[in-house]
Amino acid sequence: MAWRPAIFGMRWDRSAVVLRVEGDLLRRIVSSVATKSLLLSVFSGSLLILSFPNFDLGVLAWVALVPLLLAIEGKGPLQGYALGCSAGVAFVLGMSCWIWTVPTFKLLAGVLAGFYIAQHVAVWGLGVCWIRRRMALPLALVAPCVWVAVEYLRSHVGFLSLPWLLLGQSQHASLALVQLSSLTGVHGLSFLIVLVNTAIAQALLDAGRRMRQPVATREAAIRAPRAAIIAAVLVIGAFVHGAVVIARYRDADTTKVAIVQGNIAQDRKWDRRHRQSILDEYGRLTREAATQRPVMIVWPETAVPGDVLHDPALRDKVAALARETATHLLVGSSEYAKFSDKALRNKHYNSMVLFAPNGEIAGYYRKMMLVPFAEYEPLPGRVAWPRPVVPAFGAFVSAVDYTILPAGPVMVGATICWENIFPDLVREVVKRGANVIVNATNEAWFGETAAPRQFLAMSVFRAAEHRIAVVRAANTGISAFIDPLGRVVGRVRNADGKAIFVSGVLVADVPLTTTRTFYTRYGDVFAAGPLAAVGLMLGGAAVPSRLRNRFRRLLPVTSRATT
Repeated sequence: MAWRPAIFGMRWDRSAVVLRVEGDLLRRIVSSVATKSLLLSVFSGSLLILSFPNFDLGVLAWVALVPLLLAIEGKGPLQGYALGCSAGVAFVLGMSCWIWTVPTFKLLAGVLAGFYIAQHVAVWGLGVCWIRRRMALPLALVAPCVWVAVEYLRSHVGFLSLPWLLLGQSQHASLALVQLSSLTGVHGLSFLIVLVNTAIAQALLDAGRRMRQPVATREAAIRAPRAAIIAAVLVIGAFVHGAVVIARYRDADTTKVAIVQGNIAQDRKWDRRHRQSILDEYGRLTREAATQRPVMIVWPETAVPGDVLHDPALRDKVAALARETATHLLVGSSEYAKFSDKALRNKHYNSMVLFAPNGEIAGYYRKMMLVPFAEYEPLPGRVAWPRPVVPAFGAFVSAVDYTILPAGPVMVGATICWENIFPDLVREVVKRGANVIVNATNEAWFGETAAPRQFLAMSVFRAAEHRIAVVRAANTGISAFIDPLGRVVGRVRNADGKAIFVSGVLVADVPLTTTRTFYTRYGDVFAAGPLAAVGLMLGGAAVPSRLRNRFRRLLPVTSRATT
């Protein structure tokens, strides 16, 4: 019987006090561990923010996932998901604050968009924890493969596809590493970065185990250097490959191309009262560029606030300018803004129209990859999208044909707005004969945020993947020339060096690509490897433990030792 002395007329049980104290201590320990894991995951998200524009400290990407890997080690799938989601939300909300500058985006829509993109990291955390708990596979095998698989799937999920903020894009300023994309696409760099993060995390975990149990960690002590050696060899190989590509690169034949950046404010752009003043501004800049006798002058997306193809008066004004400057004019044309505050009655296209030097229309390109919830309504008639989340839809029509526009020696592969972030679309254009990619865009919506710099960084990979020059014409910036190696060789700037929300022209000799890279021919075959590996891992992990153990018992002793 427990001892129960009376104190002030009350009795107490010493064992109950001990249990209460131990329970409180356990809760504090659990709470401390959970808080530590959460802080580590948010720290990873913060390091990822610093790895991308505006901060652009790409070197941090090589260690950014280490805190998260330490946090999820030994955790269950749900904990892995929650910690991955914490890192993803911190990263994406920090990087995508420009979403709220878009007029029709509401707070709830921005939060949902950020949460959706953050699922990339969350699902990765869940997958890594589940596979390792079920299969006991090495972290250095599981983590990079799952990351690339999830990254690839996020880039290919119908209207929700969004290959933005892919981990490899953080290395856009490393000229040598960017060359790897001509073999593997951006996913090869993502794989390499996660592998290095994993090797570092594994080394730290094994060092901690050795401190706690020096004798019992010999096997782990051997495994960590092995992962580090493999990662080091692959990174050195990527640098060597890049150095060789850069050393062997020789410019192809060049032709002179000009960009005009009008810097037209959004509140003027779609006001018909300002149409003539906008045309006058682009006319002035075009005449300035024409003094250097380029073969082609490029205007940004929707530079002409009207339908050039179907408005005779508007078409005549642009045609007269083409005849006056005796050059090809490639101009953006649309009757309405993509982010509209009300549904549009008439379906229409977001287009680029090419005028020949004689004023005739030589061809046009109509946008294929439209922006969901802005330029069109996804799954119309099948999904009733809630208006508090999606207040309005545009009524643009998506084109279905890849179009090459001939401007003298230039075979233009045109992309509009965010189309340049989709590797598959640009690859098809190059395969069909484009020797220059022209990306016309209008990023005035996003203000002076990181968005223009992020989109420029993604265009670097389109150039390096195919060794093709990219000409980027933006209404408010950043308008730039990117050479076939992925170097940004010129930007429209004002006298103070500012590149965003300034007007100006830039003329450069642009190489005309004639070669085709491995990536141009075969696309994302590299990503097929991690996808297949993850499929096998998931299949093995789905097998009940009882059957897996029975299978192991049937293996020879030597095979069991190997597994």
